[in-house]
Amino acid sequence: MDGKDFKIKHLQEKPAIAEVRNIVTHVVEMVLPEQALRRYVSFNQKTNQLIVAKKKYNLSGFERIIVVGGGKAAKRTGAELVQILGYKITAGVLNVYRDQAEEPISERIKLFAADHPTPNEEGLKGARQMIELLKNADAKTIVIALISGGGSSLMAIPAGEISIGDYQDISRLLMTVPATIDEINAVRKHIDLLKGGRMRRCASKAGAFISLVLSDVPVTKTGIVDDPSVISSGPTVGDDSTFETAKQVLTGYNIWDKAPVTVRKYIQDNIGIKENETLPKNSPLLSAVKSQYVIIANNDQAMEAAGEKAMELGYKVNLIGWKTGNTVDKIKAEVTREIENIFEAINPYLMDKDRITFASFSTDGIDGHSDLAGAIADMDTIGEAHNHGLDEKSFTAAYDSATFFKKLGLEIETGPTGTNVADISVVLINNTDNPQRKVAFIFGGEATVSIALPDGKKPGNGGRNTHLVLLAAEKLNQLSARSQ
Repeated sequence: MDGKDFKIKHLQEKPAIAEVRNIVTHVVEMVLPEQALRRYVSFNQKTNQLIVAKKKYNLSGFERIIVVGGGKAAKRTGAELVQILGYKITAGVLNVYRDQAEEPISERIKLFAADHPTPNEEGLKGARQMIELLKNADAKTIVIALISGGGSSLMAIPAGEISIGDYQDISRLLMTVPATIDEINAVRKHIDLLKGGRMRRCASKAGAFISLVLSDVPVTKTGIVDDPSVISSGPTVGDDSTFETAKQVLTGYNIWDKAPVTVRKYIQDNIGIKENETLPKNSPLLSAVKSQYVIIANNDQAMEAAGEKAMELGYKVNLIGWKTGNTVDKIKAEVTREIENIFEAINPYLMDKDRITFASFSTDGIDGHSDLAGAIADMDTIGEAHNHGLDEKSFTAAYDSATFFKKLGLEIETGPTGTNVADISVVLINNTDNPQRKVAFIFGGEATVSIALPDGKKPGNGGRNTHLVLLAAEKLNQLSARSQ
């Protein structure tokens, strides 16, 4: 479901679970692209000026404004930009998520139904048309690039002899190991014609280039919050990774030999060839005169929104990893390690008779291989599952966590929200003996997950968030057993 009327399933349920759903709703509403864009972008009709983060562009000096880009927030951001600039936009191509392409936003902007987490032919068509538009941009052209989470897959265009099928295969392969997003994107940047600053390079003759970005990568192994070179594989910025880096990722996770032959050959053949590398960070194309890069929404804003709603519900709030570049404070580990990190953070605060409710969800409404955004669990979840004849360990082993929570009515289901600023995990602590005790922990970031299944067996319905919640449910069950 795309649009402002997204819904979260509400059942008659425990108060803390209902409160979690209220928090989720508020978070998504506060990071929708429309208001995020309006905070930074406006058009003054009297002076004929486009104003982006206080920088003014006199449109009298330009003949064209073209809009390109992609991601899970691309359609809604694009639609709002049309509301702001209207006929000033002369042409555009946006790769959007699946059926978001069905309803046009402007007769001047083409929408292509791309896919995530693996790219498709329609996205390839859109990416080709973007390159054509960009190469035709001249000194009288302003390029506005709309970048958001999921863009790495949605704007994929293979380089060299790599086919779209090979690109899909390497994308799937990278999702079977606990590689971080910067590691995955280091590979993508070196098999693609738009990533790693190549979109910016395509528009080398443009008079101005503006990137408007919703960040879904709060922190990575680079240690940089909202690292522009990682968001959607950095199509409009400079990059330090190399073809050698890409090879090291694949060899480091023991999947080099499993990668398609064309991918291995393209990476190997280009190692050490400087002119084929990604755009360097010191490129003149990235000077302040020629380029502007603005992050209009990010994970910190989502955390703040979660905290605001929790406070409104009477909780004392702790934001863990808010406005920090410390990778220790952000969700970044493989989920089995990450659940330990979360409980290590909350354990010192726990008291006798405390009741814990845990939730994790993706702000884009799409958690991995499922139609859920995430899930909720409390200290009774495993017991209730057993009462319904469900064995949680079988669902964990099959990577089928979404099915587990659906059966219990503990799913978080929003449909595609039209935004994407990574994941939020929420811990609510209540106490049976003290109704006034209400403590909330909000965690930001995005965990990775390792899928270990027998050869030939595909994972069930699940994703990072539902998998994390299932692991949390098991730990909460242990706490419940100890307290009895």
